[in-house]
Amino acid sequence: MNLTDWKQRPEIARRIVAFGSSNTALSAENEGRLSWVEWLLVQAREHLGSHVSVINQGVGGETTDHLLDRIGRDVEPLSPSLVIVTIGGNDTVTEMPLERYKTNLRRICSSIRSLGAEPVLQTYYCPDYEDSGIAGIRPRFEGTMDAVRETADELKTVLVDQYLHFEPLYRIDPADYRKLMRDWLHLNAYGNLAMARYLLNSLGLPPATPPGNMEPEASRLLRRLEAAAESHPFRTS
Repeated sequence: MNLTDWKQRPEIARRIVAFGSSNTALSAENEGRLSWVEWLLVQAREHLGSHVSVINQGVGGETTDHLLDRIGRDVEPLSPSLVIVTIGGNDTVTEMPLERYKTNLRRICSSIRSLGAEPVLQTYYCPDYEDSGIAGIRPRFEGTMDAVRETADELKTVLVDQYLHFEPLYRIDPADYRKLMRDWLHLNAYGNLAMARYLLNSLGLPPATPPGNMEPEASRLLRRLEAAAESHPFRTS
């Protein structure tokens, strides 16, 4: 998907809604630094124009059931052009049956399209499974991410596969990977920057540049992610 065409029509207001759980929600836990959603807003405004808005509708602790319950309240009134759906961690932890999860994803995408908007499905980055304390979490979580991929393919929606980008570094160097995480399931400011850059590339927008107060560690970790993904690619099932 390439959003650069939006730049040519500044008279048309465009709204992007980030729709998900705590991976999306605004949080003071990010130490006053930008989340991936805020990086998207910064880059969209700078490179597309002020007619493009990014609205954060993430709520911590939610599953696909919750997103279905509130899509009429939190998405429909905004008349979005694009809705980025990032959901599944809590579905996995609560052991929601995979078929129900996939059915919910289909319904979410169908509802978004009925609003005249285009859904984008986004997988999670890789959790720190070793620190989760949850037995059997990795195969369940990876099964959920497979379900995102399958649903995107089935519905012909755009897929931003963050997991493919993050997992190789976790596999080959979990200690260094943890420098991207604030806890086992959430990214810190470095991880959010990495997630934003991969999303921005998928949308045809320039990469976010690490601010001076994040250098040189941010650039080092970004290089490590890219090198690991190239040399030790994750193989989907």
